[in-house]
Amino acid sequence: MNYRILFTGVTSIHGWPVFDAFSRNCSNFELLGIRSPKMKVPAADNIYSCCITNKDMLSHFKKSFNPTHVIHCAGVCDLDVCEERPHWAYSLNTEGSRIVAEVFGDCKVIYMSADLVFSGNNAPDGGYTETDAPNPVSVVGKTITGAEKEIAVCKDHCIVRLGLPIGQSVTGTKGAIDFIAYRLKRKLPLTLFHDEWRSCIAVSDITNVLYQIVIKDAGGLLHLGGPKKYSLYEIGKYVRDVNGYDNQYLKGAMRKDEVNGPPRMGDVSLDSSKIQRMLDFEFRDPLLMTK
Repeated sequence: MNYRILFTGVTSIHGWPVFDAFSRNCSNFELLGIRSPKMKVPAADNIYSCCITNKDMLSHFKKSFNPTHVIHCAGVCDLDVCEERPHWAYSLNTEGSRIVAEVFGDCKVIYMSADLVFSGNNAPDGGYTETDAPNPVSVVGKTITGAEKEIAVCKDHCIVRLGLPIGQSVTGTKGAIDFIAYRLKRKLPLTLFHDEWRSCIAVSDITNVLYQIVIKDAGGLLHLGGPKKYSLYEIGKYVRDVNGYDNQYLKGAMRKDEVNGPPRMGDVSLDSSKIQRMLDFEFRDPLLMTK
């Protein structure tokens, strides 16, 4: 079977490695990527600039490309900016997903959601499962929860809640690793929390799982986190130590000690046993892969 896959958010930390790997390795995949209007990279004949809320342009891509699948990676997740601009976050996350569902509702729609739909307060042992109800505390989490509801309207959908993607971004500025390295390399102070926990997932594993979701036509709600949870401070310490950055610029703190910051999640680690059983796949620890 030949697959025609349209990607939104092709510049995201998880969108680009999947798009790039599919382009290089899957001869039966024809791809079209959408990046945000202000982005200039990645540049390719099959990548276009378009705001996810531009229904007319999305409808044009629907008609001209005629996708069999949509992998929806677009959205915003900057906690500080989204708290300051909640209407903007709603527009891109929730309303953008509503438009994707409206335009591409007769395709297979795979939405890359996030663990931030959970509060992390009183987290279940072993991580959140797909049966746990979302209870977001941030604007990001609330608008992503709204996006899930919009995508769930699609008859053939798959909602994948990601843990924290670990890898390098196409711009060199997105994702946890790039952000932490950017600060520490320039000797800028950075405070990370000892009690904010995420399931770290390698972008290469995200690629492999999405390939299987497409090929095996998996659907429904799935959690995709790595084999081990890490605190944000532990991730920062990893980046510092691997690159030999100065110790003095990374500080650890507890969430209760933050003043005037956005709402912080606690332990939002995910139980990914369902997707492992479905796809017969073993995840690797992304913080051990390069050591």
